[in-house]
Amino acid sequence: MRRLPYLAGSLFAVVAAGCAVQQKAPAASGKAVVEGYVRAWNKHDFAALDTILAPDAIHEDLAQNFHGKGKSAIADFMRQNIAAEPDLNWQVTNSIEDGRFVALEWTWTGTYTGPDATGKIVTKKRISGKGASFVEVENGKIKRFADYYDDASFFR
Repeated sequence: MRRLPYLAGSLFAVVAAGCAVQQKAPAASGKAVVEGYVRAWNKHDFAALDTILAPDAIHEDLAQNFHGKGKSAIADFMRQNIAAEPDLNWQVTNSIEDGRFVALEWTWTGTYTGPDATGKIVTKKRISGKGASFVEVENGKIKRFADYYDDASFFR
């Protein structure tokens, strides 16, 4: 009879442990996910994209006429931008989150080498500009990221 309390206590411990393992950590807010994406760009952290982007994520940069689907296409776009602006600095200046959607205002600065908005090749030109992005986050991952800005304004 003395074993019954011991067995009941052991059974309770096993069930409690099993329940604890099945509980998921709370998902990061959409705003935190988006801030992580911006940090990944600033740090040239391609590995972070695996944890931040949904497998079928879309990144659209309308000014650069880019529409990439999937982590690989987005990483290639990131590499191209970093090659042209190794010191890029993308800073969120304002953001708002509503459910699975996040809207951002941001500034971007860098030293750019490549064609400017008119097609003229420039070398190590300091650029700066402002823009906005609209982001959809689903299950703690970026599903869609769309950038809106005037590319020519960065070169003035």
